[in-house]
Amino acid sequence: MSLFQIVLSIHILFAIIWVGGVLFVGWGVYPVATKLSLNAQRQFLHDLLSWTHHLFTLTGMIVILTGIILGTILGPIHTWDTLFSTTYGHIWLTALIIATITLAWGVFIGNRHAFSIISNDDLWKLAAQGDDQLLRKAFRKTTLVESVEVIGFISLIICMVLI
Repeated sequence: MSLFQIVLSIHILFAIIWVGGVLFVGWGVYPVATKLSLNAQRQFLHDLLSWTHHLFTLTGMIVILTGIILGTILGPIHTWDTLFSTTYGHIWLTALIIATITLAWGVFIGNRHAFSIISNDDLWKLAAQGDDQLLRKAFRKTTLVESVEVIGFISLIICMVLI
């Protein structure tokens, strides 16, 4: 097996973990967590997001780093001219930008937004008193905020198919 195949395998494996993990947490684990009692739900979501944030940040960084290596050191991009004057270079650069924005969005916007809801005592107190409308509205907004990552992932898959 060549070095290119090894790095490509790592790239694909960590892309599966990053994309699949984010989607599983958002579409699989979170809906089930809403069935827990409010106190258990809050603690569970806090613990889950604390742990997965580091995992998904690391896996996203590995995907980006291996993508850079695959396109440059082990790939065809060795000059600025190749990057800016070839279809491969354009798609590769687009994918790099999308992946970086997607990761940054998840780290600095999506995760912080979710934690702001989890740490908002007023929302949880109201919900415990029977008025959970504001908490549900806040989580619906989180779904919209996190959908930017999903759009990024879909865009990346399109780029990979085009390459």
